[in-house]
Amino acid sequence: MRKLRSRQRVDTHVNERRTTKRSLGRWIYLFMLAAMGLGILDYVWGDQVMLRAPGLVLQERIDVEAQYVGRLDEMPLRIGQSVREGDVLGVVSSVEISERLAQLSLRIAELTREALAKQEGMRIAQDLLPIAKVRVSEAREVKKNIKQLSKKGLASADRVLEALTESNSAEEMLIRLEAQIAGHPASTEALRPAIEQVRRAFANLDRLYDNGVMRAPVNGIIDSAIPARGDVFLTGEKILSLYTGPKYVLAYLPPHHLFPVEVGEAVMLESGQRSLGGRVVEVLQVTDKLPDEFQNTFQPTQRNQLARITLEDGGSFPLHTKVRVTRPFKTIDRAMALMGGAWHFATNIFHSRAEAQERKADRRSKDR
Repeated sequence: MRKLRSRQRVDTHVNERRTTKRSLGRWIYLFMLAAMGLGILDYVWGDQVMLRAPGLVLQERIDVEAQYVGRLDEMPLRIGQSVREGDVLGVVSSVEISERLAQLSLRIAELTREALAKQEGMRIAQDLLPIAKVRVSEAREVKKNIKQLSKKGLASADRVLEALTESNSAEEMLIRLEAQIAGHPASTEALRPAIEQVRRAFANLDRLYDNGVMRAPVNGIIDSAIPARGDVFLTGEKILSLYTGPKYVLAYLPPHHLFPVEVGEAVMLESGQRSLGGRVVEVLQVTDKLPDEFQNTFQPTQRNQLARITLEDGGSFPLHTKVRVTRPFKTIDRAMALMGGAWHFATNIFHSRAEAQERKADRRSKDR
């Protein structure tokens, strides 16, 4: 008989360590799951941790308003054109102002003619005064002689009446001349302020009108809205706008933020592929509604606190550019480094626990 080969017993086999196959698809799945979780966390709580505030690049705006009712005849401007103080912006003609200037000019002529007439009357009165005095003296002498002749019966009643009439007429003329001479300074002084007032009104209105020429009040840039030739404007109505002064960013700070923005803090301003440095100069104690381009369709209308940010290093964005206000990269790097340290700490704990479990499993296998 052939000898049977002895086989090793099953219960005496040495335990072998099971190798775990790490699939690439599994890691991709975990990575996508983690990315989705981070995206959800960022959407819900991201604004509370990271400063991400919308903002607009603005500049001080000055409205050029119509000082009178008029029609635009000329507007030799283009959008975004730079102008200096005193440059001609356009010509606005006004029939009303022209008529008013004509009336004031006519009034000045009338008052001047009246003043000249008073001066001429004064000169004539001064020339006639000696003659009037002589006439009064002669009339008195004639009246005296006629009365004496009348007592003797040598003068008729008509002759006496004629002498009295002549004497009274001479007296009246003398009184009028003396009154005219005495009242001339007062009448002239009363007329002079009226003439000066009308002249000032004419000069002010003429300077305001300036033949309809409209000039730039400050150095600035023309707004995008330019009126057309022939447009009619009422008093106080805006004709166009000028932007002047340094540009700044008006930021809308998030309402719930763990790290408040402080005055003097450095921030980053991003628009597309361009970024510039900025500095917070003022945190306004007012809130305002977010512009429509910043509103979220699926959320109620928000009102955020405002902050004024200046542009540093002489950089500049175009006016009305939408920007994103964030903290400098060094702050983000620190946060990322902190998160990286936390991640390494967590992975070390995980690996240490895994190694401890493996050693424990090895000891159990050896004991068996």
